[in-house]
Amino acid sequence: MSKNLLVLGGSGALGAEVVRFFKVNGWNTISIDFRDNTNADVSLTIKDSGEEEIKSVIEKINSKNIKVDTFVCAAGGWSGGNASSDDFLKSVKGMIDMNLYSAFASAHIGAKVLTPGGLFVLTGASAALNKTPGMIAYGATKAATHHIIKDLASENGGLPTGSTSLGILPVTLDTPTNRKYMSDSNFDDWTPLSEVSEKLFEWSTKSDSRPTNGSLVKFETKSKVTTWTNL
Repeated sequence: MSKNLLVLGGSGALGAEVVRFFKVNGWNTISIDFRDNTNADVSLTIKDSGEEEIKSVIEKINSKNIKVDTFVCAAGGWSGGNASSDDFLKSVKGMIDMNLYSAFASAHIGAKVLTPGGLFVLTGASAALNKTPGMIAYGATKAATHHIIKDLASENGGLPTGSTSLGILPVTLDTPTNRKYMSDSNFDDWTPLSEVSEKLFEWSTKSDSRPTNGSLVKFETKSKVTTWTNL
């Protein structure tokens, strides 16, 4: 029987690559995003991330009797600025919506559709392991995401029995947007999206390869070599 992948943010650079990789390896794929992902087996387009839209997504998945084996939240965004920035509060609201609310929404969906023993993954950030004065809102929302990962790994976190809650913490992902805005960077030090997809697939298909429940997995690429560190 084919297994099922669900990606929140399945039309973004990382999400679309995860959907593509799992699909070519025989999994049924479900994408949730503001834009359609025509490559996914099931593409659920939402108008916003409000409670009614999330409730509707859960109902649609359950109505198809789909139990999700792996859930990945690839939604999110970045914003710079410190407390003196003129648009600081606008940045805060944007980061809460893109990074933190998407993590909470993922947690709720995962609690309702993930199969017992399934894999649940949120996208954190290596930068948020330390202070981030030049991007306070981004760092704070990613640090909070790390907290959610730990809570979901706890006995009363709400995920189905035997589930594994993990966080992937990239340094820099090799995406078209990053290349556009950081064109002078050394791309050999950026992590290819395919490598992230391969690691998620490994954890999904070989449960004994998964890091300990609640782990934050930092990954960094140097000269085209990626190292993965469980925190």
